[in-house]
Amino acid sequence: MISGITKQIGGKSETFRMTTRAMMAIEDHFGKGLIDVMQGLEKGFRVTDLALLISECANDGAGGEITRATEIMDEIGVTAAGELLGEVAEAAFPDAKGQQAKNVKRAVRQK
Repeated sequence: MISGITKQIGGKSETFRMTTRAMMAIEDHFGKGLIDVMQGLEKGFRVTDLALLISECANDGAGGEITRATEIMDEIGVTAAGELLGEVAEAAFPDAKGQQAKNVKRAVRQK
């Protein structure tokens, strides 16, 4: 099973996982492969895109409402949301040795 990341957010334990379902939904939304989506974050991102990625990985990878993703982002901040997404990507692709996760974190910090 793909590893997940569990965080305490607003007093509630939330698990995020980049399941195959989440990856497929992300690819469908952006119209390109997952690696291209994640690499694209380095070049720039919209907060809407970050919220979408968080929502697709929410609920242990089952996905969630975009409104909940925005609440999570309001609670932890955009930078921490980017770092969370990086951790989730790293957990899903441990063989990448954190390179993609570091790139996502760096992209969010630069904004």
